[in-house]
Amino acid sequence: MTNEDKGTTLVVPSFRLCGELHLSRVAFENAMSRMHETQNLVPANYSSLEYVIQESWRECRNNAIKVGSELRKADQNIEEIKADIILDEIPELLKDKPKSANNADFRKAVMARSTDYADSLEHSGKLIALLAHFESNMKTMENTSRFVKKQMDYIIRQGRG
Repeated sequence: MTNEDKGTTLVVPSFRLCGELHLSRVAFENAMSRMHETQNLVPANYSSLEYVIQESWRECRNNAIKVGSELRKADQNIEEIKADIILDEIPELLKDKPKSANNADFRKAVMARSTDYADSLEHSGKLIALLAHFESNMKTMENTSRFVKKQMDYIIRQGRG
């Protein structure tokens, strides 16, 4: 994964069925740069701040959807590689071995040595981590929005708005 444009875009390289993925972080970075405004909220900047927070949430949701889609493709990659190993490589390795050698431990050992299989698991793991990251960002924006709304409600009830 690489960052482009000073942290505003995450690029996940392609891997087999998974295409290259460009994930924007412009709105999230903008929202994070304005977080300090939530401490001293004034009615004049409430709507602008709420808009930035909601825009960030939508961007994170779109990124999570893209990553989730690629994660399904990554799982398909894993299954295809596993099938290739089981159907092609294992029978070749078992030619000179007794039938008792074909067990689950043997199959796991062959898969563990496969670089394609390891790479596909690593790619899937990265996507899982990215999905958790974007879901966490969404939760942060939801909590911030809730806090800002409560702060604004408090300001209005006190008659300062």
